[in-house]
Amino acid sequence: MIQWIKKLLGLTRPERITKELIERLPAAKLCRKFIDGELASNMEIEIFDDIMCAVELHAEVFNGGFNQYYYNSGGERAERAGNMFAELGANRIADVVKRADGYYTDCRDELCSVWDGTIKGFSDSYKKFSFDAFDSEYYALVKNEKQLYTLIGTYIKQYPQKFLTGGTE
Repeated sequence: MIQWIKKLLGLTRPERITKELIERLPAAKLCRKFIDGELASNMEIEIFDDIMCAVELHAEVFNGGFNQYYYNSGGERAERAGNMFAELGANRIADVVKRADGYYTDCRDELCSVWDGTIKGFSDSYKKFSFDAFDSEYYALVKNEKQLYTLIGTYIKQYPQKFLTGGTE
């Protein structure tokens, strides 16, 4: 409980990412600590941002489907998310994301006109533009958050040099 309070108040320091730590932690926990900022890492590095593109897409899709993802993000980072899934070795997920992004690109102007800033407009967009097939495929491939975190943590374990802090220990 004390650690949680210290973290909440910003009184804790992130732990350095070392080879030993990468090897010791289970993949899902390693990822969670990494994206939660519990590990000292350069948040400005491109790989961190690419990983966050995939995490953000996953969170939005799991909350309200691809329709919600595009509504909230404008799809600005969808291509990077798809590329990150491919880099993680999740080619089928990357394919779903890329196809959903293609569908969004094809109907973006009309879809954006339906999204008029009202709840009704947002609700109508689900009826007029069906991302259901993409949602179903995505949900079949990624069953939960832990599965995504395991993918990312496994990637960190495969390429520790991209994530180590304080040199290559």
